Amino acid sequence: MSGWSRCLRAFLGTTGVCAGLLFAFLLAVDPYDSGRFGMFGIDGMVDRNTVTASASRARDPNFDSAIIGNSTALLINPNPLSQATALRFVQLSVVGASPREELAVLDFFLRHHRHVGALVFVTDPGWCEHTQREKPREFPYWLYGDSRLVYAGYLFSGAGIEHAIQRVSIGLGKRQRNDPSGTFNSEDVWPVGQFFEKNIPADPPPVADAASREIFPEVAKLDDVVRKLPLDVPVVILVPPTYGKTVPLPGSAIAAERQACNAALRRIVAGRPHSNFINYRVDNALTRDRANFVDYIHYRPLIATRISEGIAASIRQGDATKIDF
Repeated sequence: MSGWSRCLRAFLGTTGVCAGLLFAFLLAVDPYDSGRFGMFGIDGMVDRNTVTASASRARDPNFDSAIIGNSTALLINPNPLSQATALRFVQLSVVGASPREELAVLDFFLRHHRHVGALVFVTDPGWCEHTQREKPREFPYWLYGDSRLVYAGYLFSGAGIEHAIQRVSIGLGKRQRNDPSGTFNSEDVWPVGQFFEKNIPADPPPVADAASREIFPEVAKLDDVVRKLPLDVPVVILVPPTYGKTVPLPGSAIAAERQACNAALRRIVAGRPHSNFINYRVDNALTRDRANFVDYIHYRPLIATRISEGIAASIRQGDATKIDF
C-alpha cells in the first residue's frame, strides 16, 4: 500500500470517527428540544425563530392549553389568559405559517398532552381558500412529525449544530432560555406610533358558483381534529382583526366568501360547551384607528387585550357570551 493510500484511509477513518462523535453529541443534546433524544436535562432554547422554537414549547408539560396561528395570533399574550381561566396557556403561533403548518404544530402539541385544557385557533384568510394550498415554503415537518428516525436524519446540519451549542450554553448557565410561554411583545419590534404600509389581507378571490363557495379543505381538516377532542375541551376559533378599511364591503363578492368561511368555522364549535367562534374582523372605531395597528393585519396591545378578554369570557361561559369589540 502506498503512502498516499494510507494517508487517505487515515483521513477517512478520522473523519468518520469525528462525524460519529458529532452525531452522538447532537443526539445527546437534542438541538431543538423535541424530547425525542437528549441526555443532559437541558430545558428550552435560545432560538427566536418561531418555526423551529415552537416544538420545545409545544411539548412542555407545564402547559395544558395553546394559542395556535400565524403572526396575526402572536400578539395574544398567554399569561393573562392563564390568569383569567385557571388554565396554563402557551403561545405556539408560527410567523408566516399556512394552515397546514399550523395543524402540524397542533398535532405535535396534542401528541404530548393527554389532557388538554383549551385550544385557541386564530384563522386568517388563508383558511378560507377553496383548494388545498401547495407548500408555500420549506417547513420542518420532520421536527413536528412522529418519526424519531426522520428527526435524527435532519440533525446533522449547520443549524442543528448551532442550536446544540446554544442549548449547551443554557445548560452551563451562560445563556438564558426563551420565555417558555412564548410571550411576544410587539413594541419590542414595532415602535409605538408607527404604521407600516404593508401586509394587506390576502383574501382568496371569489369563486364562480355557490357550491364551490362552501368548500374549505383546511377548515375541514381542523374540523376533523376538533371532533376527536373530548367535548369538555373548550375550543375558541377567532378571525383576527385587520385595519378597518381592509374589511370587505357588505354585499360584495368577497364579503359573501368571508361569510361562508365564517359559517364553516362556526360549525366546528357548534354544540361544544364553553366554545365559541368570534369574528373580530369588523370595521368600527377601534379598527379604523391606525394607532391600534402595526400594519394592515398586525394589531397592537390594546386590541390584543380585548381579544384575550373575549377568549377568556368564551371559555368561561361558552357561545352564549356576547363579545363586544
